[in-house]
Amino acid sequence: MKTRLTEILGIEYPIVQGSMQYMSLAELAAAVSNAGGLGLVPAMAFPNGDELRKEIRKVRSLTDKPFGFNISLVPEVVIPEVILEYINILIEEKVPVIETSGQRPGNFIKPIKEAGIPIIHKVTSIKHALTAQADGADIITVIGTEGGGHPGLDQVAGSILWAKAAEELTVPVLAAGGIVDGKSMYAAMSLGVDGVLMATRFLASEEVVAPREYKELAITLPETATILTMKSLKNAMRVVRNKQAERILEAERNGATIKELMPLISGKASNIAMMEGRFDDAQLSVGQGIGRVREIKPAGEIVQEVMEDFYKTHEYMTALVKK
Repeated sequence: MKTRLTEILGIEYPIVQGSMQYMSLAELAAAVSNAGGLGLVPAMAFPNGDELRKEIRKVRSLTDKPFGFNISLVPEVVIPEVILEYINILIEEKVPVIETSGQRPGNFIKPIKEAGIPIIHKVTSIKHALTAQADGADIITVIGTEGGGHPGLDQVAGSILWAKAAEELTVPVLAAGGIVDGKSMYAAMSLGVDGVLMATRFLASEEVVAPREYKELAITLPETATILTMKSLKNAMRVVRNKQAERILEAERNGATIKELMPLISGKASNIAMMEGRFDDAQLSVGQGIGRVREIKPAGEIVQEVMEDFYKTHEYMTALVKK
């Protein structure tokens, strides 16, 4: 399959695996890339530059296909000096693709552009998409409110955002939020986008770094199992509605500051709790699409299954049009 996305990134299928903090590491990214998509690893999951370099080299040892690393630009969490240090490491290690997210990329992407590395920037609104395009991003990912992680405050459905982004942007558009199979991929691409980003589907992969018990829990969740936390920080996060989410929401209702919220919303602390099996003590990022995920499979099989389902959906639609 050829789209502007596959041509820019040099991949077989227009499928990008979303970066999941601490969970989507070398094994998952390489498996997705080997299957024809693009695997992403979160650079900020690593405590220092040396560990980041090791992970880049580990991915490269597992695949000879294109892969990428995400750089979070959230200033409240990561200081600019560290962001620039990590960007320079990605450039030095010749990472094939870099994804940025968290704030407008303009202040950070100049060295990436100069190195000739394709830049994907992730946004939650058309306004921010246009700004990122003006800043020089090569590809824009647009996340609907269905998505896990940070889907923005506007709470606009993906189908609205993707169609409008495809109409208003000149660069390729990736659709994200609620896409878990070939049917949802087909629906998104029918709106004019150039590819899709999926994260929640890969929570139920063999390679994702999470206990088996968590994966088994995830595939039992209904589409109504999530809630938005951190709205008071203007950085809404879609997570499983568990005891930890309720603690955060209660603290927000009581006017907690970011300093007071940090022990509750810390990604590192949540990851430790999740890995220890204390799921009610973790903020578990999951999209509404989890309600349609019911099997744990190797990531490569997930990619192949999505594409097979995509083509079956196309056959169904073609037959429908001919009736």
